[in-house]
Amino acid sequence: MNTYFNEMLMWVNKQGFMIKGIEIDWKKLVFEERVKMNCFYCAKYNVSWKCPPKLPELDYPKMFSEFEHAAFIYVELPLEKDYELVRKNSSLQLHHAMLACEKWLYEHDNSTALSFIGGSCKLCKNGCAPGHCANPYQARVPVEALGINVVKSAQAYGIKIIFPPKKFMMRIGLLLW
Repeated sequence: MNTYFNEMLMWVNKQGFMIKGIEIDWKKLVFEERVKMNCFYCAKYNVSWKCPPKLPELDYPKMFSEFEHAAFIYVELPLEKDYELVRKNSSLQLHHAMLACEKWLYEHDNSTALSFIGGSCKLCKNGCAPGHCANPYQARVPVEALGINVVKSAQAYGIKIIFPPKKFMMRIGLLLW
């Protein structure tokens, strides 16, 4: 792990987040159309401002090639009795940690850093506003919405995601800089 990346992880964890991270080669990400199709069956489809079909039509692999670095950032929370609460909290914890990573990168001369979260955006307590995103500067797009098979892609780096989760809920985001 390079020192720069390690410094960022340490800073973010000092902010109160318990994240782990591993630098990756974005070319090893597994893009699959079937992953995007799964979005169609999600309750957030055409509801969340950061989920399909409300995303820009971009060539994501081409966009990724414009960045020098990529990393998986992830959290693991123990599954307690309230599965839905842990599911939401893990998503929010990762989301806020990804924003902290972006902030650190911005403050270290990386103004174009981007992050993608694990699962749909859950920033708004009562769901998305009907006419526009209420948090356009903080809301982020899910990794899965780009068509990335997170399970296969993470497995290439020794990160094992188990479905259904039994002991821990894992959320994985993608950071580019």
